[in-house]
Amino acid sequence: MAKITIDGKACECDEGEYILQVARRCGVFIPALCYLSGGTPTLACRLCMVEADGKRVYSCNAKAKDGMVVYSRSPEIDAEREAITQVYCINHPMACGVCDQSGECELQNLAHLMRTNAQSYAIRDTAREVQDWGYLSYDPSLCIVCERCITAAKDRLGVDAFKLVPRGGDALSKEQKDAMPKDAYAVWNKLQKSLIARVNNEDDCVNYGESAAVCPTGALVESAFKYVSNAWELRQIPASNPHSSDCELLYYEIKRRSIGEPREKIYRVSSDVNFSVLHAAARFGWDFSNERASKNEAVFDRIVRGIEDGEIKNIKFNSFITNEEARILELLRQKFKLALINDEALAYQKFLR
Repeated sequence: MAKITIDGKACECDEGEYILQVARRCGVFIPALCYLSGGTPTLACRLCMVEADGKRVYSCNAKAKDGMVVYSRSPEIDAEREAITQVYCINHPMACGVCDQSGECELQNLAHLMRTNAQSYAIRDTAREVQDWGYLSYDPSLCIVCERCITAAKDRLGVDAFKLVPRGGDALSKEQKDAMPKDAYAVWNKLQKSLIARVNNEDDCVNYGESAAVCPTGALVESAFKYVSNAWELRQIPASNPHSSDCELLYYEIKRRSIGEPREKIYRVSSDVNFSVLHAAARFGWDFSNERASKNEAVFDRIVRGIEDGEIKNIKFNSFITNEEARILELLRQKFKLALINDEALAYQKFLR
C-alpha cells in the first residue's frame, strides 16, 4: 500500500495505481472525458492533467508513488482546460435542446464547470453525415474522438468493435499552433484528423450497447432512443436483467406516453457503466414490455417436438445460467443425445490446452 495526498486529502492506494483512479475512489474530482475507471488510458482528452511532486502529468496514465503530493488545479492547468473545452466546442452543434444526451452530457457539464462563454478558435467545418449502424446511431458532428467506445469494447467486451479512421479535415496552421496551449493544440489536431468507424461495416452493433452507454456526448446513441425523449423527462425504476440468470442491475427509464395518454412506457434501459456490463438482451430487449407480449406457446411446443423427433440436435447457451438450468441442459443432453454448445467454455478449454 501507498499513501498519497490529492488536493490536501490523504488517500491510500496500491503502489503504481493510476492517480485518477485513486482520486475517483477518494471522492476528489478531476475532469476527464476519455478515461473509463479500470480501463486503458488513451490520453485523448488531456483534461486530467495534474501537478504531481512539482511535475505536470496526466493523472489517467501517471502512477501513484508513496508520499506523492498531487494538485489537481492551478491557474496554468485551469487555462489549459479552458482552452481544451473551447476546442471541443469548435463546430460542435449547439442544438442541445434536441440532443439525446442533453441533460447528461459530459461536454455540457465541462463547459459549465469551466464557465466557457467565449470561443477563441475557428476552422472550416467538414461534412459529417449521421450514420445508421443498426442498433446504434453515430453522429460524427457530435463526436469528440475520446475513444471511450473503442476502449469499452476492448476492455469490457473483449472485442475490436470500433476504430479510428481519417476524417479529412483541414490541417491546422503554424499560427494556430503558436497561439494556443500545447495540449489544446494536440486535442484539436486529433479532432481534425480522426473520426470513429465500425471495424466490420456489416455489424449491426447489437452487442455493443456498452460503447453507446459510455459516450460522453450524443455521438453514439441507441437508435431506438434517438429523438424520442429528453433524458431529464425520464423516471428510473431499479430492476435486474429478466433475460438471463446473472441478475445484472439496471434501470428501466419511463415516462407517460403523451399528454393525452397517462400510461407509462419504457423508453430505454440504462445502468451504472462503472459497476457492470449489461447483456445485449437486457439493454435492447425491453420493447416486449411496451407491447404487452406473452410467451409464445406454439413456438415452445414446436421446439419440444423438434427435440423429441431429433430434428433439433444442438442447444447453444451462454455461461450466465444457474446450476438448476445447467442440470436441465445435462438431462436433455442425456435423454435426447443433444450437443450442448457454449462459446465461452470452448474458449476456456482452448486456453487450458
